[in-house]
Amino acid sequence: MNCISTKKLFRLSLLFAPLFAQAQQTESEITLNTGDVITRSVVIKKGTYYLDGKDPLLPAITIEGNNITVDFNGSVLCGNKDYKVPDQFTGTGILVKKGSKVTIKNAIIKGYKVGIMAKEVNALEITGCDLSYNYRRRLQSGRLKEDLSDWMSYHHNENDEWLRFGAGIYLDSCNNALVRDNVITNGQCGLMMTCSNNGRIYNNNFSFNSAIGIGMYRSNYNQLLYNKADWNVRGYSYGYYYRGQDSGGMLVFAQCSNNVFAHNSVTHSGDGFFLWAGQETQDTGLGGCNDNLIYDNDFSYAPTNAVEITFSRNKVIKNKLHGCWHGIWGGFSYNSVIVKNDFGGNLAGISIEHGQNNIIEQNTFTADSMGIELWAIPNRRADFGLMERKDTRSRNYHITGNVFTKVPVVYALKNTQDITLSNNEATGYRTLERLDTLVKGMERTDAKPVYDYLPDSIYVASLLPGVPKRNVFLPNDHPQGKQSILMTEWGPYNFAYPLLWWTKTDNQGQMYFDIKGPAGEWSIKKLEGANLKSRTGDQLIVQKQNSKTPVHIELEYKGKSFVTPFGETITESSPYTFSYTDPSLPMEWQVKWFNFTKENDPIQQPAAFEALLKDSTPVKTATVNADEFDRVQGSMRELPRTHFITEVNSNIKVSKGKYRLDISAGDLIRVYVDNKLVIDSWKRGTIQNDADWHQEATLDLKGKHHIRILKVQYGGYGMLNCKLQKIY
Repeated sequence: MNCISTKKLFRLSLLFAPLFAQAQQTESEITLNTGDVITRSVVIKKGTYYLDGKDPLLPAITIEGNNITVDFNGSVLCGNKDYKVPDQFTGTGILVKKGSKVTIKNAIIKGYKVGIMAKEVNALEITGCDLSYNYRRRLQSGRLKEDLSDWMSYHHNENDEWLRFGAGIYLDSCNNALVRDNVITNGQCGLMMTCSNNGRIYNNNFSFNSAIGIGMYRSNYNQLLYNKADWNVRGYSYGYYYRGQDSGGMLVFAQCSNNVFAHNSVTHSGDGFFLWAGQETQDTGLGGCNDNLIYDNDFSYAPTNAVEITFSRNKVIKNKLHGCWHGIWGGFSYNSVIVKNDFGGNLAGISIEHGQNNIIEQNTFTADSMGIELWAIPNRRADFGLMERKDTRSRNYHITGNVFTKVPVVYALKNTQDITLSNNEATGYRTLERLDTLVKGMERTDAKPVYDYLPDSIYVASLLPGVPKRNVFLPNDHPQGKQSILMTEWGPYNFAYPLLWWTKTDNQGQMYFDIKGPAGEWSIKKLEGANLKSRTGDQLIVQKQNSKTPVHIELEYKGKSFVTPFGETITESSPYTFSYTDPSLPMEWQVKWFNFTKENDPIQQPAAFEALLKDSTPVKTATVNADEFDRVQGSMRELPRTHFITEVNSNIKVSKGKYRLDISAGDLIRVYVDNKLVIDSWKRGTIQNDADWHQEATLDLKGKHHIRILKVQYGGYGMLNCKLQKIY
């Protein structure tokens, strides 16, 4: 991947623009076979094509050349017939190689790791395609507890590292692209762009994915307008934890500048808008994700931040930012403009650490717990290069013409200098100014806002002319609010199919469920481990038989036609089974912790390691429930933080069936069932990404069994999450 200079690409786009209207070659109708290479304009004979694409570089279909239009005519490309295992999808549906003015339209592509991948294609057009139901990992985080193996990381993509996440569309070095009127849902990542400039991305629906709606890396001068990117989220459970796990509606990483993001709906995502300048900027202080316009979007109901903009300068204007942890998190932002935004119901409206020369004007804050929070950590160690090379004091703020209503703490300022407050209004507050002794240079004036006389047209004028304007924002009758983020093991629920949703279990063992989805009739098909207590409307209550027997419930639905979470269409009045299964069989663990040294290192000295387990006295022992292990271990201060061993023994009794054992742990892990090794990750350095923490095994079990877990931790966090669930 070679990122050509943005200025050169912009000149090239002007040079080639007159050529875009040239007539296409004569189209003909063809059928498809695995490995086909298309080099001319064609229409695909409508049908469903099961075409393998086992390797990203050996796709199902390749398109190569110039001035080509491929009309798929509503045809379906399917890479995996076993549609219920999206974490096992591989390959690429369509690869577009070096060329110019290639158009792909009206394709339905599913069952692949990547739907469409394009590399070094100028003036690519993708329109009217549905790339839903492609790759996504099965999530390990549950309703009550987060699993760290679900975290994402996008910090590097020089070598296409992002491909490990899959994508509906992946563009690499594709300039002047047009991506419009496409749908990507129920996947992991929607549209991912790297080194792609001067693109036009509009009127798309990239919603209900388990990680990213639209992601950009080293991409400049793009315009993203009138897109839906709602519910791109993971790492959230209402009332239990709000982590986000680096999911987001829009991701803007590493030297992405001069882009426009306007009129988009980006709600209920991990972060609404997630911008990070990149490692290069953090190390050197040079560059950044600068001069982006973020205008008239809805970023509400993010579990973490509606807008995160760090180490850069940008304009955030006239956006809706409701119901988040932070409305704007702007660490190390400078020369940025935050104007005319609507903040409401956030824990904090605007939070900026070590920011400089920022303008905050004409925003409204309603019922945020805190309005504006500015600070710098005194005598902070320069723990990355930018802090060594640049002045990172918190200073020089112009806060003018803002309105605060029922905001308990309006200003919370620490170690910040040279703040100008002008013509702000605050009512219904408890504390107007919470200042520490390091705040200096507070000035109150009657100055009018700098942006007071600038009409919206000054921003709208920079947008693409001729783009169809659409109201993409959520209607009032659509579920909204963070309580409407319902995470399943395959991603966020989209309200379109029947779902049996556990809400709580009371002290008497009564379990409460809501039945979500389309209107229709439902009946109980199977009930294991519990007895029916009541059913009223769309609520089901059952009584657990005991604390050791897992609960499994199957319901049957008949009603309107709908599409399942795996993309299967269920026709009207056809029976459909949906279910709930306890996330794990209850397990009691007998736990021992040991220290080890290089003399009994498990890799270098395996015999001495085994002797240590057999003959030495543990540092600590405990009996814990499996789901409480991390909490209990974290409370034991006498345990070592590095170079320790955790040994778990547990006896279980289960009904006959197939079970899945999930375990998330590191650095080394071995799991034995009845003295048989079933999970073996016993090599240092195998954990490169967060997903590598997770291992699983499928087991045939019946009756009594013994489980033994050996975990070796050289350093870092000692996570050990283990679940055993029956597969129905």
